[in-house]
Amino acid sequence: MAQIAIDNILDSLNSTIVCLDRNQRVCYVNSTAEALFSASSSALLGRAFDQLFSQVEPNTITSNLPDIGSKALTEHGAQIKLANGQSIIADYSIYPLDDSQPEAITLVEIRPIDRQLQIAREEASQMHNQVSQQFARGMAHEIQNPLSGIRGAAQLLEKEITQSSMKEYTDVIISEVDRLQALIKNMLGPNTKMNKKPVNILEILEHIRRLLLAAETDTVTVHRDYDPSIPEINADRDQLIQAFLNIAQNAVQALEGIGEITFKTRIERQFTIGQTSHPLVIKIDIIDTGKGIPSELSNTIFLPMVTSKARGSGLGLPIAQEIISRHGGLIRPESLPSGTMFSVFLPLDLP
Repeated sequence: MAQIAIDNILDSLNSTIVCLDRNQRVCYVNSTAEALFSASSSALLGRAFDQLFSQVEPNTITSNLPDIGSKALTEHGAQIKLANGQSIIADYSIYPLDDSQPEAITLVEIRPIDRQLQIAREEASQMHNQVSQQFARGMAHEIQNPLSGIRGAAQLLEKEITQSSMKEYTDVIISEVDRLQALIKNMLGPNTKMNKKPVNILEILEHIRRLLLAAETDTVTVHRDYDPSIPEINADRDQLIQAFLNIAQNAVQALEGIGEITFKTRIERQFTIGQTSHPLVIKIDIIDTGKGIPSELSNTIFLPMVTSKARGSGLGLPIAQEIISRHGGLIRPESLPSGTMFSVFLPLDLP
């Protein structure tokens, strides 16, 4: 029972924990280590520690290990190249344990600091975007009443006009007011209470895929790369459809008529959103082969009315972000060498 409690504590840490035996082979890993090395514990146990890292580029974490002696060693801001090709900046510590024990005699703790910086940037960006969206909503509320007055006055004026040619002008006023009111309604975003029920993310993505294929020509291809083992989550199905549809439509627009879109789902462990660390999250990637995010918009794409498209309203992504935030999730955009990837992270709270 005590061992189960210890394992649960170690698995809840954001730090990677690896224990080594006398031959510097892995005899224990926590769940964060599985995520870092992109392998299950069964695949890691028994492996030589240095095999987890690049065999081409030098790593101080492996070169320092034989000289650890009886004192703990810590290095800050080390460049670490993993065997899977990933490169991270991390603080790491190597602790010698009681060498009289038959199993683990060395404990290695790795704390990626680039991930911590990313969390801080995402948290600051979310806060900045929330302030901007609140300002936009306030402006929208202030504009709504005058627009209603203008529309009502135009309707009254239309009744008094006898010349049909003059009615064209009142028609223009009314149609433009209606267009602005629809724009403001979108700017206000979803204001209905969430109706959370068990939903299947794959079913939602398939629904959106069918919508895209029905609307687009044969020059746009939508691929699927799903993890079928992902369980249901409690969420508002309609709002999630709106959020993912907005992101997918943004991807379609980026293709400018021809290209490929990929829907990809995976489970990630020990992922932090804001101030909360989640043991498991669902990661949904929507990847396009378009031109990527313009550099001048990379820090502002979630702000209302920000768009690089001539016919875009600049409201699709802010609305998607608000919906995902209301579900406790996060959207992360990333420019790729051949397109853009929007990654959506949703907490997976299992019973």
